[in-house]
Amino acid sequence: MNKKYIFFDIDGTLTSHTKRNHISESTFLALRKLEESGHFVSLATGRAVYLAKDIAEKTGVKSLVCEGGNGIIINGELKNYEPIDMEIAKNILRRCDELELAWSVSIEDSTNLVTRNEKIESLITNINFLRNIIVDPNYDYTNETCIRRIIIENNEEKYNQIDEIKKIGFMHYEGSPFAFVEPDDKYKGIKKIVEMQGGSEEDIIVFGDGINDLKMFKKAKTSVAMGNAIDELKEIATFITDDADSDGIYNACITLGLFN
Repeated sequence: MNKKYIFFDIDGTLTSHTKRNHISESTFLALRKLEESGHFVSLATGRAVYLAKDIAEKTGVKSLVCEGGNGIIINGELKNYEPIDMEIAKNILRRCDELELAWSVSIEDSTNLVTRNEKIESLITNINFLRNIIVDPNYDYTNETCIRRIIIENNEEKYNQIDEIKKIGFMHYEGSPFAFVEPDDKYKGIKKIVEMQGGSEEDIIVFGDGINDLKMFKKAKTSVAMGNAIDELKEIATFITDDADSDGIYNACITLGLFN
């Protein structure tokens, strides 16, 4: 078999869809056997670099497409990072102010978020990966040169009035009091990392389960949806495997003949 370039979403794919950050023994075994078989293995996630690195270290996977396709790490080294378009980001924040929609911004690769409004702090205080909220009533986002993501309160009537959000990417989890404005085209980073490795798009295989995997599923030559994946993903997948908690990754690798 030709060398394949295999990319795994993290939450609900590489990790359990019922227990946060839990990785099954069969998944650990699959990752090891893929590398022993000569394939290139990488994570592909919307997570920030610092959050993705935790799982990378846990699994021993040294390459990552993170920040929704805007960050590339190869062999543990950050090779490329693109902040979101600053003009678009500032226009979104200006419209949030006009609509009285609470917001905060991530301006660095850390748990820190900056906001003018205490309301957003109360919405995200209990989220363990967004735990350091800096409230500064005089904060001026127009002076920033790098914004990584914007977190806004969940008010569909208001945020649907901000057309520029669609130019970056948008993630809202059911029941969550806030939403993320962040890059969501993982395939952009996947294509770039494969090109950097001298590979071909024909040899790309992606695994995923959620809405932020749709773009990479539409573009990848081979796509594997987990059994616990959303219906929209299953409808366009090349192959549907078992749940993340039921040896889905390992079983798919066997079916696709990826192990020597």
